Amino acid sequence: MSHLLLLLGGACQGLMTSFNGSLSGSLSLMEVCFIVHGIGAVMLLGYILLRRERIALAGAPRYVYLVGFMGVAMVVSSSFCASRIGAALTMAISVAGQMAASALVDHFGWFGVPVVRWTWKRVPPCLVILAGLALMMW
Repeated sequence: MSHLLLLLGGACQGLMTSFNGSLSGSLSLMEVCFIVHGIGAVMLLGYILLRRERIALAGAPRYVYLVGFMGVAMVVSSSFCASRIGAALTMAISVAGQMAASALVDHFGWFGVPVVRWTWKRVPPCLVILAGLALMMW
């Protein structure tokens, strides 16, 4: 089930990148970002109110709140790039960056994630992904 959810989330991310690129043709990057996060915030607030859930911001390490800045950076960069190099290449380059950052986080167990050490058996799949990226850029 989790694999299916990830596949669906990835499809949504690809579509969102395309939509954001289209929006950036008529709006500034910050306006696109405001629309994306504003609509999301309204929907989440409605969900929280309907479920009568409490928002508890205490207890988490302070660095996790940087996720808001990362969300803005992702929307702005994907909107900028998709309107110039296309959604597929934008996503391919993004996946390469995600893979590199995730491998470091896993290997060292940063931010409380389980340690998953880098091994040589992970090199071939990463090379395949990078080869695909190289072919797309060619």
